[in-house]
Amino acid sequence: MRQSLPQSLLGDIAAAFMLLSRIPVFYQFDDKSPPNFTLAQWAFPVVGLVLGAGGGIVLAAASLVLPPLACGALCVGVMAVTSGAMHEDGLGDMADGFGGGHTPADKIKIMHDSHIGAYGVLCLCITTITRIALFAAIIEAGLAFGTIIGLVAIIAGGARAQIPLILRFYPIAKGAKLAMLTGKPAALTIMLGWLIWLVPLGLILPPVYAIMAGLLSALVSLFIARLAVRQIGGLNGDVMGAMIIMAEIVITATIYASPISSILLGTL
Repeated sequence: MRQSLPQSLLGDIAAAFMLLSRIPVFYQFDDKSPPNFTLAQWAFPVVGLVLGAGGGIVLAAASLVLPPLACGALCVGVMAVTSGAMHEDGLGDMADGFGGGHTPADKIKIMHDSHIGAYGVLCLCITTITRIALFAAIIEAGLAFGTIIGLVAIIAGGARAQIPLILRFYPIAKGAKLAMLTGKPAALTIMLGWLIWLVPLGLILPPVYAIMAGLLSALVSLFIARLAVRQIGGLNGDVMGAMIIMAEIVITATIYASPISSILLGTL
């Protein structure tokens, strides 16, 4: 059920953490004013910044004693645990549903099945290996610890900023469960969410690379959304989880493609 009652900024942030993470939230909502997940969408990148900062701390600290690939694996693992691995689960379910179903109803049924199939396993293996390798590459660039933590936080924040953008333009699929808690956000909500991660990235990297990261991640998310409309008639939680993982890969790859070694070394 979509909520329309306003709530405080702290309530927005608490609602965002309730929806997108497994971090305990101590903010108290009452029965008359339940969490408003539509208004809270500006804070989705805030959740990403916190989860990513945790992964970045582990990535940077582990680089003191472990090889880069092991550090990348720990970083991905920490972010998966703190998010409840819901985005990875969504990606696997979407791959199974879109790859194995014949009708929209079949696809949604497969996506709601707790078992995972060959499409899901293959997709998760490829994307997880890619994420680990990209985070390992950030370590190999020889960046300062603060830069590493900041970049991973921004990457995770940018990945979650995709959801308000997509919800603005695409419908929720029939039979969706978690996605029905959200609604169409206002344009200001989207702009605020994007500023939260793009402005810091533009301060670290040359602005052209920050803009490129934003455009490419948005294009990938729009492609997934259009695919979801054709496959199941709209968005659901699994599709949005897949968007987050794919956007994370695109943003990280764009940062890696930038001249990070020469520009960022020792900047923080």
